[in-house]
Amino acid sequence: MDERTLRVLEYDAIRHRLAAQAACGLGKEAALRLTPAATRAEVARLLDETQEARDLLAEAGRPPLGGAADVRAQLYSAARGGTLHPRDLLDIANTAHASRRMRAFLQQAAERMPLLAERAPRLGVFREIEDLIARAIDHRGEVLDTAGDELRAIRQRMRRLQEVIARRLQAVIHSANYARLLQEPIITVRNGRYCVPVRSEFKGEFRGIVHDSSASGATVFMEPFAVVQVNNELREAQAAEEHEVARVLARLSARVGEEAEAILQSVEALAELDLIFARAGLAEEMKVVRPDLDRTGRLELFEARHPLLEGRVVPIDVRVGDEFRALIITGPNTGGKTVTLKTVGLLTLMAQSGLHIPASPGSRLPVFGRVFADIGDEQSIQQNLSTFSSHMTQVVNVLRHADGDSLVLLDEIGAGTDPAEGAALAKAIIMELVGRGARVLATTHYGELKVFAYAQPEVENASVLFDPVTLEPTYEVRIGAPGSSNAFAIASRLGLSAELLRQAAEMMGESQVRLYEVIERAERDQRDLSEERRQTARARMDLEKTKAEYERMLADLRAERKQRLREAREEARRIVSRAKQRTEELLNLLRRSVQEAREAKDAIAREAELIARYAPAEAETVEVPEPAEVGRAAREELEGISEEANEATEEVAEPPEPAPAAPAPPAAEELSPGAWVMVRSVNQRGTVLSPPDERDEVEVQVGILKIRVARAELAPAEEPAVTVSWAPPEQRPYGGHVPGELHLRGMRVDAALYELDRYLDQAALAHHARVRIVHGKGLGKVRAAVHERLREHPLVESFRLAEPEHGGSGVTVVEMREGEGAVSYTH
Repeated sequence: MDERTLRVLEYDAIRHRLAAQAACGLGKEAALRLTPAATRAEVARLLDETQEARDLLAEAGRPPLGGAADVRAQLYSAARGGTLHPRDLLDIANTAHASRRMRAFLQQAAERMPLLAERAPRLGVFREIEDLIARAIDHRGEVLDTAGDELRAIRQRMRRLQEVIARRLQAVIHSANYARLLQEPIITVRNGRYCVPVRSEFKGEFRGIVHDSSASGATVFMEPFAVVQVNNELREAQAAEEHEVARVLARLSARVGEEAEAILQSVEALAELDLIFARAGLAEEMKVVRPDLDRTGRLELFEARHPLLEGRVVPIDVRVGDEFRALIITGPNTGGKTVTLKTVGLLTLMAQSGLHIPASPGSRLPVFGRVFADIGDEQSIQQNLSTFSSHMTQVVNVLRHADGDSLVLLDEIGAGTDPAEGAALAKAIIMELVGRGARVLATTHYGELKVFAYAQPEVENASVLFDPVTLEPTYEVRIGAPGSSNAFAIASRLGLSAELLRQAAEMMGESQVRLYEVIERAERDQRDLSEERRQTARARMDLEKTKAEYERMLADLRAERKQRLREAREEARRIVSRAKQRTEELLNLLRRSVQEAREAKDAIAREAELIARYAPAEAETVEVPEPAEVGRAAREELEGISEEANEATEEVAEPPEPAPAAPAPPAAEELSPGAWVMVRSVNQRGTVLSPPDERDEVEVQVGILKIRVARAELAPAEEPAVTVSWAPPEQRPYGGHVPGELHLRGMRVDAALYELDRYLDQAALAHHARVRIVHGKGLGKVRAAVHERLREHPLVESFRLAEPEHGGSGVTVVEMREGEGAVSYTH
């Protein structure tokens, strides 16, 4: 992009706002070097990366980029064999730590953020280097004792020597013999040697070596002879420590040098990611949107705002590149013409830099290879250029490079010279740029250019609006009609007399006055039309939002339906599984019954033999059924129940793909009470309770429910399998253990009623006189269903809620009916 264009469009201010969003110096530097991309693929990727980063910020918060530093120079030095400073090594460790955390951060969001995740492999993991530096250097940049065994031993010796020196000097400063010689009883260090302050007049009496003196000369700092040798040993240990520290730093630097290239790649990836998240942070701060990229060269901005303006900013709608390639903007001074050019230019540069723009959704921009802007008065005294010459110099540069892939912004085109010549030049320049295929926005005060725009199909007029009542600009842009400069209205407001204004109008000429009147009428009509279009656009956007909301709700409903269907299938499987278990229990009971029947048959046979022996010959023979036949018949019946249950499960789990043709609904005369029908809407069988009424609706009993459905929703159905019942000839205890209470909490109503029936049968067989049903409180649906079933159950004498201390409304106490012992199962 042309550097002058970046300057006049204030692109650098955007760079600085972007840099303020960066988390580390790497990102700040990258932000300040930012330039717009020039290919559609690159711009699309940049915008998508910014959107992914915005989504990730909203979902997971700020990325773990803290601690990353620009360590490229240190890495180059280490790679060449240089020894790094402890602080440099600490920065490298922190950067490696940021690389590792950022890699994990991106990998966790890889499926949702594929573009950002592509950068994760470039972020290296250098755990060994992190640990080596962490063990050797603390957060202040000091080399630790843990950096090496030799260093630890040296420092331990230094501490022992310092303790010896401290004890001996403490003895000196607290000695009565030296009290009068010392300036004050303290220990100090001079030139690396431990000393005490001695009065100058007594330095001859004090046994020691002078190392320094005070500025006034009243005090000398002397090293007592008692600590000279120990001080010497301490200095030797300090030299050894320095040597060992240097060796530790050299070893760490060499290890960093081995990984310098990989760490450098991670540093570059961190800089790129920091810039991406800075773009996302700026987008969130400015409350902006991702623009659409147009392939046809059409530029269309809705409610665009200049990002650097503060306070109340009037949004503008601008378009160019569809029906027309050039837009000539006219209107009064300070009306917003120049701001319109800068807004279009700066938003174009932002979008091509991967930045989202302050505009409404649906705004679209093409990707321009070049953007040219000649905005502002750049009269140059040093170069002896007038305003006109300065503008023409820039226009010549534009004409030298502009093509069909260019956006050209020209402020006050042709100004600064004779109006007729300037207007003629302006028309020629605009037509030349339009002929090359460039998109052009130009501002002017020349009336000839307004007429010119009407005559050229590739050129369109636009105006910045002016309120004729308040005589103030509204800063709105209207496309399709030119604007007037409103010089007479502004001059009148500023106090120019009406007589002078009349004379000026006469000097303009009648035709010119009529032209401005026509323009004003056109402006009014255009304002009305634009307002209607704005309202239509708002209605369309509201409709689209409503449609999107409806589609989202529909998707949610479909997902919820699938979830409910899965739950229903699972519940059906559980119910059928319990049915099979109960069937097996019935079979066991039947087996015992058959055994008892066999024993009874033997007894009857013996009795019959006696009767036959002693009874008359004409006595009637007693027929005794074979127990095996009874058991076989019951088993076949129960196996049929099990098969039907399995088929029902398969139908729920795997619904048939092609729906069979629905049978014709039964005739009204066929729907007599007690007739079996299939209710299509719930895919369940039921019995007719009442014939069709005047609305052709039928009352049907489906399970425990009574429902009214249209006759068209019914189909004939066969009567279900026959009820299998067994009652023992006498009461005897149930074979298994039956607890004294049943827990139904957490169950659905259908499952709870099934368990209740099963439990009451077992409790009756076990001769329980009283049982407890624990159904919980909740919403009370299960409790109400349980009480309804208990009222009509043949095994129940009475029931009541438990006392508050024993469960209250969450437990029902049931008194069983004496003498009952029936087991029943119906499918």
